[in-house]
Formats: sequence, C-alpha cells, structure tokens
Amino acid sequence: MATYLEFIQQNEERDGVRFSWNVWPSSRLEATRMVVPLACLLTPLKERPDLPPVQYEPVLCSRPTCKAVLNPLCQVDYRAKLWACNFCFQRNQFPPAYAGISEVNQPAELMPQFSTIEYVIQRGAQSPLIFLYVVDTCLEEDDLQALKESLQMSLSLLPPDALVGLITFGRMVQVHELSCEGISKSYVFRGTKDLTAKQIQDMLGLSKPAMPMQQARPAQPQEHPFVSSRFLQPIQKIDMNLTDLLGELQRDPWPVTQGKRPLRSTGVALSIAVGLLEVIENL
Repeated sequence: MATYLEFIQQNEERDGVRFSWNVWPSSRLEATRMVVPLACLLTPLKERPDLPPVQYEPVLCSRPTCKAVLNPLCQVDYRAKLWACNFCFQRNQFPPAYAGISEVNQPAELMPQFSTIEYVIQRGAQSPLIFLYVVDTCLEEDDLQALKESLQMSLSLLPPDALVGLITFGRMVQVHELSCEGISKSYVFRGTKDLTAKQIQDMLGLSKPAMPMQQARPAQPQEHPFVSSRFLQPIQKIDMNLTDLLGELQRDPWPVTQGKRPLRSTGVALSIAVGLLEVIENL
C-alpha cells in the first residue's frame, strides 16, 4: 500500500496533476456509484525541464464518443501496429507516421516518464482556446486574496483570442455572465441538486428553438457560436471587466459550524462546468 501511495505522490509532484480518484471506473454502474465526481486538479504552467514539447499532433482514439489520447497506460501491439484505448478499450490503428515504432523505438507519448506531455500543433486551430475558471470561495481572507491575485496574473498570460468563462462556488454555484457591462450578472444553482447538460442548457437560456422548414434561410456568415455565448467571451474584449469581477469576489457568506468544514458544492460546480462546455460545443 505504501508503495502505491508513493507512486501516486511521485506522479503528482512530477506532473502537477491530482485526481479525485486514481482508478478509472471500469463500467457505467461503477461510475454511478462514485460519491465524489471524477475530477482533476492541474497546476497551470508547471515547469518541466525534463519534458520537451512534441512537434506533432496527438493520436486520438477512433471511437467518436471517446477521443482519448494515446498514453503510456495503453496496451500496444507493436507487431500489428495497434493500440488499445485504456478508457473505452477500443482497438486503434497507428497512423502511417508510426510505422517504425517498436519496443525499443517508442514515441514520447508511450514512455512512462511522459504521463503528461505538451503538443505543439502544426496546423491552424479550428476553434479558439477556452479557459473556464471554476473558483472555490470557501477560503480564508488571506488565501482568497492570494487566489484572486493568481487568477488575475493568469489572465495576463492567456492568448488574446482565448475565450474565458467564470464559475464560482461555495454552498451555492454561480455561473457569471461576462457580456454585461457596468453590472454583474450571474445564474445561481443549488449545490445539492445534480443537473444534466440539457437542464443546464435550459436554465442558462442556451436552448435553440427549432426553426420551421418554411422559415429556413440560406446560411449567412455569422460570429463563431463560442464567441456569441454570454458565458464565454474573448479575453481581449472583457479583460478589464473580468479583472474587476475577480477583484470583487467575496468569501462564501454561509456560516460554518465550529469544528466543521464549509459546505462546498465542488461536484455540482464541476458538473455545471462540464455541462456548459458540452452545450457550447454543440451550438
């Protein structure tokens, strides 16, 4: 047991990544029994001198509902040039560029020390980068102030065309609308209620009404659907507003019983964040 814990700690320290669970559920039934949602905490911009960027695109699982990336935990058949996804077990053919791989000639993404890896995409990006901040406000004043300063610093490091969104949570969850000027507007969700992506879409007013056939019109050039969302905006457009909004964040106002931890809606906040991204992707 100690050896496994040491292995996990070494990986967390090396990669700057911590998961709520260190084992992926092997079935849908197991996934539904998880009391704590599967989530990942990532240290942004963690320096890795031993991890040079890879100058090619990642190899993805061919199953449309998976799209996991080739990694050291995948099973590989070097003779048949096949690899099995360790998430959905789909067997995939390696692309032609991998024709020369073998047990002694492995690509970087199959090496154990490269459990995290940075790819440099050669082609132009199809969609803008999205950064959705999910911020815990159940902190002491000093910690909250340090967090706000770190978040504001991170905004200055983002690409100017990146899209950003903000969700804050304590006992309740707030999804902030960033397209408003001169006034702060947010949608509040109870931290004790699980929501589906469809429910989130309806509650945030992102549902698309069906268009009758007789009213159909030829497609017209329009703004990218990501940009038209009220909850994801280009950083260069709302930089000052978002900086002010972060600076005004307050501690979660709900009282905490002495000797008890604050009631955090971490799971619901993460579920809403995932649901929001799923909705935006399908716009």
